[in-house]
Amino acid sequence: MENRHIELYKQEILELTKFLREEWLDLRELIEESGLNTEELLLICYCEDENDREFGVLFINENKILEFIVQNNELELKDITNIEGIENEIPQIKIASELL
Repeated sequence: MENRHIELYKQEILELTKFLREEWLDLRELIEESGLNTEELLLICYCEDENDREFGVLFINENKILEFIVQNNELELKDITNIEGIENEIPQIKIASELL
């Protein structure tokens, strides 16, 4: 991976995580209600669709990777840590492991 891509991914991860901790209160609340501490994780991917669903990936400090979907104000988490090739599909994972 090129250095400029690494820096862009780092910037994206830090910005998304800051939004989660400081501005996206509804999402933060749902994540914390699931038992996760938003101060001990990184939001490494995030998007919304036209149906107001939110999708993203969380990187937790014990190298655990969780995919989430929020629909109708309900959070669904899926552990994707052990999926083969996940780091190739989501390159931010390699960067996140260096940030936490």
